[in-house]
Amino acid sequence: MNKNTPYWMWIQHAVGQGSSAVPKLLDAFSSPEEVYAADRLQLERAGITGKPLECLCRKTIDTMRRTAERCEKLGWILTPEDVGYPEQLRHLFSPPLVLYGRGFLPDFDTALVPSIGMVGTRQATEYGERAAGGMAAGLAAAGSIVISGGAKGIDRASHEGALYGGGRTVAVQACGLDVEYPLPNHDLRQRIVEEGGAIITEYLPGTPAFPNHFHVRNRLISGLSWGICVVEAPQRSGALITARHAREQGRDVFVVPGNITSAKSFGSNELIKDGATLVTRPSEILHDYQLRCDGVLQEEEADRAQIAYGEYMAHGKNPQTVRRTQRVADGSRLPIVMPCPDSASDVAKEVYSRLTDTPITAEELCSTTGMPASKLFSAMTELELYGCARSYPGKRYSR
Repeated sequence: MNKNTPYWMWIQHAVGQGSSAVPKLLDAFSSPEEVYAADRLQLERAGITGKPLECLCRKTIDTMRRTAERCEKLGWILTPEDVGYPEQLRHLFSPPLVLYGRGFLPDFDTALVPSIGMVGTRQATEYGERAAGGMAAGLAAAGSIVISGGAKGIDRASHEGALYGGGRTVAVQACGLDVEYPLPNHDLRQRIVEEGGAIITEYLPGTPAFPNHFHVRNRLISGLSWGICVVEAPQRSGALITARHAREQGRDVFVVPGNITSAKSFGSNELIKDGATLVTRPSEILHDYQLRCDGVLQEEEADRAQIAYGEYMAHGKNPQTVRRTQRVADGSRLPIVMPCPDSASDVAKEVYSRLTDTPITAEELCSTTGMPASKLFSAMTELELYGCARSYPGKRYSR
């Protein structure tokens, strides 16, 4: 936590998440501390009116300092001043001034693999859940980062599919980090963190999941993503709002076609008619990013993972029972391991050759490679940027 963190928290809490006051304050003042020191006249000159103005005139920084300490016990805090704050979020109309999280947030700015947002209805059909889970499994098996909202239905299926595929997934909550919403997803949230993913939110601890929070939250799902994949969205759906955000932000919009007789697919099917890209295989999403990813995305393996997931679910199995060593019917293993690219340094290639699917400690790697810790960590950072290695708590690493 840096010295300005409580001030960022205070501003975000005062004006609200996604507020039009945020860009005005960022334009008018050079630091959050300046905003705190500003009087009513200065705030009015910056274009701040109504409830945000009244809240900004109430100075409650001591409360935020105590809250910041509590947040750090739950996980971590990121502000626009911190290393690790996703660069693409800065370009949103109203960027989040604070992100609260736990787990391991991917470095979206340097990632060499796509991050794909998966969205759809919370009242999903069996078809929708299997379609979303299979698509996410294939994307994850190819190395993509799967982002969703941590809710029921399509969100849950997408996170579970990503974990089945052995990849990283990020859940963007519409409530406080300590709020168990939805309650049945408690174990899923734990697995996301344990498997190298993250839970993030822009809401203070204790904040309930109010209905309007979901619409505000959706701009972060699209903002963190290269593209959005919509699966089962009725005519009035938060998923359609996410698709609209994606288009406004210059992101790609993909849609899995739905049952034309089901009202739960009316909205998503309309997106296709409006020009969104129809997809039925994860390779059809990955293909658009091959040049940007230097050709490392394994499209055939992604489709094979999708099929394996579908076969597994067809037998009534629960994806949460699958671990990274799961073997599918043809004897192959998921996830597909990302190869170390030829463009990697010799040091990185040496470290990669010592990694396995089972996490091993930095101490073991130093011992087997004969490298000092500083050289090893530099190589691991390079491998993580290439998407062919991952880190775990306690300085442990695997392919």
